Amino acid sequence: MIAAVSHIFPVSNWDMFAYTAAVLEPEIPDPVQLHDRSFAIVKENISPGEFLTLTQDRDYRIRQYEDPAAFSTMLGFYRLKLGYIETLRALSGGMDPVKAMRLVSIASAVAIGLLLLVWLAREKALMYGPVVAAMLVIGDFSGSAALLSPDLYASAFLLLAAFLYIERQDVGAALCLLIALSIRPDHLAFIGVFFVFALIYGPGRWVMTATFILAAVAYQFILKDESHPGWWIHLWFTHVEYVPTLEGFHPPFSPLIYLQMLVRSTVRSMVGQNWLAALLALVIFYAKVVEPPRMAERSRILLYAVFTSICAKYLVFPHFETRFYFPYLMIMGMILLIAWHRQQEKTAVTSA
Repeated sequence: MIAAVSHIFPVSNWDMFAYTAAVLEPEIPDPVQLHDRSFAIVKENISPGEFLTLTQDRDYRIRQYEDPAAFSTMLGFYRLKLGYIETLRALSGGMDPVKAMRLVSIASAVAIGLLLLVWLAREKALMYGPVVAAMLVIGDFSGSAALLSPDLYASAFLLLAAFLYIERQDVGAALCLLIALSIRPDHLAFIGVFFVFALIYGPGRWVMTATFILAAVAYQFILKDESHPGWWIHLWFTHVEYVPTLEGFHPPFSPLIYLQMLVRSTVRSMVGQNWLAALLALVIFYAKVVEPPRMAERSRILLYAVFTSICAKYLVFPHFETRFYFPYLMIMGMILLIAWHRQQEKTAVTSA
């Protein structure tokens, strides 16, 4: 249903211009032509009102629409999503990049739904489907599916990696983690934390060690080769100011400004988003209902790694939007739901 709604009522966002340009760059090296063609393609796919909003409703968007040089400085934020960009390029042989983005989002939504059904069926827990549906609603699944971004695409591979790890398919899980990294390189934080927990506790130790080494090397290659402006500039751009161009923009690092970012992002997470409340609810559920010694070892390791990585990611880059935490919340929710289900089964058998 979410996939159908996303197709019938697509959501438009400014990032469509930048991702379209990143897809077309090999074909159109001239910045002015690239700018004009990217905006023209997006204009063909949205209503006049939406195009006006995306190009005229604030100074930043006006500058990006009128100044190809300023627009080209922003592409470093988007080029590093190599897996996403290459997927769009492959699909663009039969459609324009905007339609390709919509297809990827819809396919990712369907894939996640099917994977969760398989996960429940594997554990003989399909009766908890409504609970999982509620978890999807709380995790802003519909918003992520409608938004043209790589978030849900990467989430599908992270969820598949979690499922495969629990199923003792370590190589498959590793491949999924590397694909997720190529789609959104910031998932390196989870891969790193997961590697540490696997190394300490055992299951999948060597495969996850190799995965982390490959991921770290790939991450350095991506950042170097794709001209990303850097962590602090990205933080500043996201939390302080949408500067019109990154040319010559090098704000000095400030611990005070970083703390202000954390405070503002935390407040926005509490007031306008669900992820922080959902994480707290999962922690309380774990503390009050789930018995850790009775959990499967791989599930327990994955649960601890996911929770720790959420905290680590937030400290490194305090995103306040729920969509950035969706796959991690769903993994935690599925692990705890299945653990509780198994406890209920064992209790019923013992009582009988």
